[in-house]
Amino acid sequence: MAYHAWFFGPISHFVFHDDGGVSPEVRAALEPWVRAGRATVEDIRGQAEFDGYYYNQFLVCIYLPEGNTLESVLKEFSNYTPFTNEQNPMSSALCFNDSTQDNPGTGIRRDRKYATPAKNAYATGVHMSENVIGLTLHKTETKIRYYHYHNSIHVLGELCREFLPLSAKDNVTWYNKLPYVYDDSMKKNESNTIGSVHSHS
Repeated sequence: MAYHAWFFGPISHFVFHDDGGVSPEVRAALEPWVRAGRATVEDIRGQAEFDGYYYNQFLVCIYLPEGNTLESVLKEFSNYTPFTNEQNPMSSALCFNDSTQDNPGTGIRRDRKYATPAKNAYATGVHMSENVIGLTLHKTETKIRYYHYHNSIHVLGELCREFLPLSAKDNVTWYNKLPYVYDDSMKKNESNTIGSVHSHS
């Protein structure tokens, strides 16, 4: 939520459909956004019987580094159909022992998603389509990329399963045969948008 509020700007508003998956913990996380007038939670729990997949979405956040904006990136890439963006896979299982530092680590980049005007695509796919009109652009990681929180869609409740010492922030952590390093980009976006979400005593 913090990411998307920052990404789409201060006049954006978000509507969440509660089809039975908005637990007290989820509602508590959304409540500051509701109070600030930036989000609405609608009760559609009758649809829970017909739910698609984890609130009908995956946990993916697009990230624009170095002060890029969505508008500037789309303008710069307007001659390409499609352009792709790289994945920063995130581990939702790794957390720091200090509750104020509970960002997951990010590992090797892999996988891509793409964007293309519908009028230029004969067919589409999840990661890429070769059935398009126009030039394709791939080297976009300095302008746009996305963070994918792996293995979080099927876990109810607390995601953290491996707690790391704070010293792990400066080192590579191997988990399930993949290397992870600390990345606090999403945490900074959240702090810049609504302030700290942790209470300090």
